[in-house]
Amino acid sequence: MIKVYRYAIALSLLSYIPFSLAEVTTIESDSYETVGKIIQEKDSRYQPENVLLVFDIDNTVLTSQLEVGGDIWYQWQTNKLPLKPSAEQKVSCLYEDSIALLYNIGTMTLTDPGLAAQMKSWQEKHSVFALTSRAPDTRYATERELKKNGINFSVSPLKPLNETDAPLYEGRLKRSYIYGNGIMLSSGQYKGVILDFLLDKTQRQYQSVVFVDDGIANINAMKNMLASDKYKNVDSVLVHYTKVESDLIKKQGAVLTAEQAQQMSSEWTKLSSTLQTIFPERVQSCSSDKK
Repeated sequence: MIKVYRYAIALSLLSYIPFSLAEVTTIESDSYETVGKIIQEKDSRYQPENVLLVFDIDNTVLTSQLEVGGDIWYQWQTNKLPLKPSAEQKVSCLYEDSIALLYNIGTMTLTDPGLAAQMKSWQEKHSVFALTSRAPDTRYATERELKKNGINFSVSPLKPLNETDAPLYEGRLKRSYIYGNGIMLSSGQYKGVILDFLLDKTQRQYQSVVFVDDGIANINAMKNMLASDKYKNVDSVLVHYTKVESDLIKKQGAVLTAEQAQQMSSEWTKLSSTLQTIFPERVQSCSSDKK
């Protein structure tokens, strides 16, 4: 059974979920206070050790301090926003080179200033891990920015019951992945499939799953998996976290304006021109890889 509610309505209904049915409740919220209330309710029902917490990273835990290279920039470049990039604004070698480059040199901050402390409190009693669409080659930049902002997913990650350290899994499903220090870098694969894979890999079962992600496509992918018969006894809440985009819309009427898009394009042109001058073989290598 799949139910979609605005968070204010859904929170009032969470206490009445029957134990015998598969429940996937989707809630839209721009506040971690809502997330905390959901977790608290599941803890009282199932006990914290039986509640798995899963967090996306970009625009969910962290957000870019610069527009170019951030999640909004990526959505714009991949035509996921109403405003589309022109041919001149499209970045070449986006997946082959540009995304990883910008993650490596970019900086990030928390989406909520109190999140680091809140995450630590959740990690005291729960299994908590990050599930991101980032590729394995962004692992060290990802861990660097999380650490800088006081987030450490290696504290209490999803792992086999008999293991004390965070496991390290690396391989390939449809695309490459790596799971280390409590962070699953999935290369954009369906997050529901990835969660299912990790639960099988670690041989863990939970009575409840709370998943937080800013991407509605990821919410839907997780919904499809957790609504299956395999998880019919798992009480799942999927939180579509909208703070970053909601704040932008409140401030400027849109997630991205034409002026901002042009500014990002100009910043990328300046950066790529500098790199091309100093490291011309980077561009040649990328062009060769695309042939």
